[in-house]
Amino acid sequence: MASSAVVVGAGVLGSSVADRLARSGWAVTHVERLAPGHVRSGSGDESRLIRASHGADPLHAAMSRRALELWRELDPRLVAQAGVAWLARTADGWEAESERVLTELGIPNQRVDATDLFPSVRTDDLAFCLLEPEAGILHARVGVRALADRAVEAGAERVVAVARPDGARVALDDGRVLEADVVVWACGAWMPGLFGDVLSLRITQQDVFYFAADGQWATPGVPGWVDYDGAAYGLGDLDGRGVKVAPDVDGPPFDAQTGERRVHPEHERFARAYLAHRFPALAGAPLVGSRVCQYEITPDTWFVAAPHPEHDGRVWLLGGGSGHAFKHGPALAERLESWIAGTEPAEPRFGLGDRHRDTSLRTVGEL
Repeated sequence: MASSAVVVGAGVLGSSVADRLARSGWAVTHVERLAPGHVRSGSGDESRLIRASHGADPLHAAMSRRALELWRELDPRLVAQAGVAWLARTADGWEAESERVLTELGIPNQRVDATDLFPSVRTDDLAFCLLEPEAGILHARVGVRALADRAVEAGAERVVAVARPDGARVALDDGRVLEADVVVWACGAWMPGLFGDVLSLRITQQDVFYFAADGQWATPGVPGWVDYDGAAYGLGDLDGRGVKVAPDVDGPPFDAQTGERRVHPEHERFARAYLAHRFPALAGAPLVGSRVCQYEITPDTWFVAAPHPEHDGRVWLLGGGSGHAFKHGPALAERLESWIAGTEPAEPRFGLGDRHRDTSLRTVGEL
């Protein structure tokens, strides 16, 4: 049985795997070009929604619920239990499918009056509001660092270097070559440049915005929220940062290594218009912060978690978060360990090969 691993990448997926393997007794070398959750990574923002709703898909619902448990086990302070509200514009869409699956899985959910959740909210275009009361808001960057640090505490060696594949080995920019029983590449937006011949990922610019608000909008108190058909999500004012509004429109192509991190003007206009529409009291609220991030999107928005076709199961590719990595990272790492060890078959939907476009796992829209 394999007993040593090199994990390349210290975003949420790579850090989850390094942590899981190290705590299971593997000899782990964890390689990162800068630092866990660095500013150019997809894991670098302050907050992420952690919720179980995934439409009609029970696999992702169960995995997200498990990830929430694991985040809280890591440190209960990482998750603000604020709940997440789904603002349903139709009676029989994504939210109704989520409600059915959550109920079947025993995950708490209830229909509520949205006006009881927000200091100001427009509801005339909503069919209903579905609340996941046990969902929450993850302190994202802090969580990634906590995972990476716990891996080191469990015996993992952290190496700061730029890595490139060398067959089944890992070549570092300082001249060293690392070998192990298994290598896991979890390099986020850098994956296409390393393995574009065997996987398909689009890297897009995704911007988030923070608007000034008074104490009524503090989170916890105000829940996180998702407007699936409105292609937007956000949360109240967490830690004094401001009310977060994130357009989930498909952004332009982006190079995470060389791209200038300036928000897209159309994204800001979308965020302001959405804020004025959904939360009228915040129309015209001052913009107090913004951040450029990126998604690594597979054609069907499902993860990539599969062995490279050329190295007899010794090299695994992990990525394609499509905006969902934090919701699943620690739970996906649990599963990946069993797949790598050969104790369970890998999930075929996360495999390499042809995929068909299906945006049902994203609140995606168009400008």
